[in-house]
Amino acid sequence: MRFLRLFFLLSGILLPSLTQIGFAQQRFSKNLHIISGHTNRELDQNRILVYIDESNELEIEDILKLEQNDYIEANYLTRFDENNTYWMYYRINDSGDEPLSHILRGGTNAKETYYVVINDQISEHKTGYLFPASERSIPQGHDTKIRIDHPPKGEAHVYVRVQNTDGTPIDLKARLEPYQEWYDNKERVNLFQGFFTGLIIVVAMLNFFLFGFTKQKAFLFFALYCLFNLSYFLEEYGILEVWLYPETANLVSFLKFGPILSVAFYCLFAKEFLELYKGFPFWNRTVKTIAYFSFVFFILVAGFNIISGNYYTSFRIFEGYMAVASFTAIVFLISINLKPNLLVRYFSMGTTLLIITVLVSAIAKSLDHSFDIHIFIQVGLIIELIVFSIGMSHKLKRNLENHEITQKSLIIQLQNNEKLQLNINQDLTELVAARTQLIKKQNKELEEARNEAEKATQAKSEFLSVMSHEIRTPLNAIISLSHIMEMDNENEEMQEYIDALKFSAENLHSLINDVLDYNKIEADKLVLETIEFSVIDLLRNIRDSFKYKAKNQGIELLVEVGEHMPDRVIGDPTRLTQIFNNLIGNAIKFTHEGHVHIKATLLGLKDDIATVTFEVKDTGIGIPREKLETIFEAYEQAGKETTREYGGTGLGLSITQKLLNLMGSKVRIESAEEEGTSLSFDISFMINQAFDMVSLQDQMRDKDLHGKHILVVDDNDMNRLVLKRLLTSWNAQFDEANGGETALKKCGEHQYDLILMDIEMKPLSGFEVAATIREECINNKETTIIAMSGYLTSEFDKEMDKKHFSTLVLKPFEPNELYRQILKYTQ
Repeated sequence: MRFLRLFFLLSGILLPSLTQIGFAQQRFSKNLHIISGHTNRELDQNRILVYIDESNELEIEDILKLEQNDYIEANYLTRFDENNTYWMYYRINDSGDEPLSHILRGGTNAKETYYVVINDQISEHKTGYLFPASERSIPQGHDTKIRIDHPPKGEAHVYVRVQNTDGTPIDLKARLEPYQEWYDNKERVNLFQGFFTGLIIVVAMLNFFLFGFTKQKAFLFFALYCLFNLSYFLEEYGILEVWLYPETANLVSFLKFGPILSVAFYCLFAKEFLELYKGFPFWNRTVKTIAYFSFVFFILVAGFNIISGNYYTSFRIFEGYMAVASFTAIVFLISINLKPNLLVRYFSMGTTLLIITVLVSAIAKSLDHSFDIHIFIQVGLIIELIVFSIGMSHKLKRNLENHEITQKSLIIQLQNNEKLQLNINQDLTELVAARTQLIKKQNKELEEARNEAEKATQAKSEFLSVMSHEIRTPLNAIISLSHIMEMDNENEEMQEYIDALKFSAENLHSLINDVLDYNKIEADKLVLETIEFSVIDLLRNIRDSFKYKAKNQGIELLVEVGEHMPDRVIGDPTRLTQIFNNLIGNAIKFTHEGHVHIKATLLGLKDDIATVTFEVKDTGIGIPREKLETIFEAYEQAGKETTREYGGTGLGLSITQKLLNLMGSKVRIESAEEEGTSLSFDISFMINQAFDMVSLQDQMRDKDLHGKHILVVDDNDMNRLVLKRLLTSWNAQFDEANGGETALKKCGEHQYDLILMDIEMKPLSGFEVAATIREECINNKETTIIAMSGYLTSEFDKEMDKKHFSTLVLKPFEPNELYRQILKYTQ
């Protein structure tokens, strides 16, 4: 009875405290781990209980209510589903008399949440790289670990929620490590990491400096190789995330694949350091390809990891690539050592030591060895970088020695060149002195020859002047007497003789003028006259002077003046007559039947300038094609036969071309043998205020605008005068404005059938005036406006698109074209 009372008494005391936490910490028989003192110990998985939460929604309060039968022993689990949450439960009992402090390490899981119950108090600890560093129990490092403190003879109930969302297989291992031992080791590791980081940064910065100094790419690639290795280890040890992004989980996980970029820069460094293009062309292409492929592969693997979140698969691919890269490196080292040199030895030694440490680390990892694998690899990397640096210093020294040798060679060569140059300069000085004496002698001879030539030219000019006077005196008498005889003659037969006498005298006079004028042109002494004359009268006089010869040749001499020709122009009628005498004389001379046609056509009017096209066309023997380019040269004719048959000096066309050049024009020639020749040229004449429009053929009677009211807007007086004469002759009412303001005023007062608008006016341009008319002038909003300008239409495309103008007439304009445009928009 006393036993029963004691049992119920104890039950009444213990039961409330047990149910306080939903007491699942019942004395399960299968999950107890007893320790005594600080110890390194792997917890037996046979004594770890596991509950599978397929709902992924249970919390610690729900787990505390589970019974022992709800759990499964960890060693019985053969298949894990990453979509489920796994809860581990085990007890750690401190059987000693002193408090203990351990690091409790979990498996290689992405997220582990520990709930530790000691003396009925629950503490929560987070660990794993998918938790931000600020939320972890121990921030630095990606391996799962927490600190657990045991009271003397106390028991810790450990519940672990394991979640793997990165594709990594579930790992239910647990291991105890004395806290002080772990802490001391961490301090040593941090000290080593500080040394490693500082060394790498110094080496990288030094190589960046050397690259800037030497421009050798080997230094650049070596520096980048160092930095990417450093970034990988800083990320692997969790240092970067503690420093840079403690509040964010897994921000730059792509740096875990940084060794791929290290492979790329290793290949580029090997290519430049070993100068593979010299002795290993195959490997030069191969390592370059591997480098570029590594860049692409890194982007693909990192992108796949970020998008899919499957770190486990990404890391397996990464490990496979690194294994292939290591194997390729071994083959590469074997190949290049077939042709060893000092740089190859340095490179092979450094790479071999690193590969050995990597292989040893891989073997240790596969055997689950406890020492820090990454530090072992870092030691190998430090050795490799030191060996590479020694090799780089040797390469730099060799390059400097070669540079020094090259400089010495250049100095010696420059010294030799200087001596040679001195000898050459001495020879050149002697040669120049000899040539100078020769040139002085030649200059003296040339001076004497020039003086003789000037004397000869002066003598020729004096002779020509005397001969001109002596020949012209009787010639003028002959010409004058022929005119007197013509005045007094009443006999028709005698008139023919007089005409022949006049023609011969005029022909002789023209020949003398050609010779004298050619001499003046050659001496640049010919000056053009500027007087007013009638083009029509000039052509009529020329026709009359050649009438007799044309009649004797049996050919017709025709003169045609186009419509709208100004009756009087300002120019040099004497030289124009001389040009026509040469051209018409040649045309008649070489034409046996048919006609010689002389034509003058107004090409265009602009301001006070009238441009006239003249043409002399015949139906004669023509000129061979190969002679067309030389026919205008002095003393040149179509052939010797031409000279013998037709005579002449050969100066006529040459003088014609030179006279036209003085007038700013040039002869255009078209010819076909046995069909005839056409010679044309354009001359621009000044016109004055008193000119009038005339036409030999009186063709203006066909143009009638039937009294249309037209406004001319132009700030140039001569332009308005020209348009007034034309419009008046075409039976149109004419109104004029000398500027934009006057035009706007007139448009407000009258309605016009058409407006001719000059573009280049000031202060208001034609564009502005036209726009204002369209917007404000009610009488002429719809009136056709024709723009007139001396510029190309392409310069006004933008403004013309605004529909202010109907068309554009370019200056100088041809009157017939202007009439057609006016008629088009006024019908």
